[in-house]
Amino acid sequence: MKKQILILSLMLFLNYLHSQNTKTGIIYYDHIDNHYDVSYNSYLVFDQNNSFFVTSKDSLGLSNSVTKTNNNDGEEMIVEAAEFNDVSKTRKEGLQVYSSKITDSMYFVNAFSLVSKLIYGKEEIPKIKWELKNEYKEIGGFNCKKAIGNFRGREYTCWYSEDIPLPYGPWKLQGLPGLILEAKSNDGFFEIKFKKIKYPEKKVSMPSSYNALIKDGKDFISLDDYKLLQEKYITKTDNTLKLLAKKHNVQVNPFSESDNFLEVFSLED
Repeated sequence: MKKQILILSLMLFLNYLHSQNTKTGIIYYDHIDNHYDVSYNSYLVFDQNNSFFVTSKDSLGLSNSVTKTNNNDGEEMIVEAAEFNDVSKTRKEGLQVYSSKITDSMYFVNAFSLVSKLIYGKEEIPKIKWELKNEYKEIGGFNCKKAIGNFRGREYTCWYSEDIPLPYGPWKLQGLPGLILEAKSNDGFFEIKFKKIKYPEKKVSMPSSYNALIKDGKDFISLDDYKLLQEKYITKTDNTLKLLAKKHNVQVNPFSESDNFLEVFSLED
């Protein structure tokens, strides 16, 4: 009888540990894209082993003048007519990043411009070398610490909280000893601001796998192939701008990677 009670107690304890390790949370951000001068509602879903970041699905301050359109590849976008005849474009499913600690893999969906086709990429989870600072501040009721790291051509300042000791963050920023609540590139190109967090949250679920990101007939390409596509896009756009400049007898600045892309592969360490 004592043996049965011991086994039952052990099973209950293991179930408790499992439930603690599979708690799911969601953090909401403002994603400020200073390249396009637009802000998006963004969110990060996370549990013990995975994270799922989504942005560019809807913009902040969505107006009543909303239409749907398709780009040349048939991908649906939402076009929002904002104040002063400004136009903000978002993607139906947003731009996404899915990370798995178990497989040390990252899958992402991105586009080179507001109207270009979606690209599905994969890579190992980047190993960012963070410098942990003895600087602190409170964000959303959480004690946060400062960290600085260089990642693909830009320096980032992040604020993370060890109150939730999970190594996740917005976009591809991760690897700190706590959840990243705020992040900003030092040149102002990219900025993430904390809005609110729900943890644990039973009403939100993690995608079953990275396959949830991909559409029929598509495939994930390697990071090396993704770099080549970005390089070709830069060369093609730069040549187009030069031809237009010559045609209209004007001067244009070179279409540079650092001015137009978040990941500046040419400046990688």
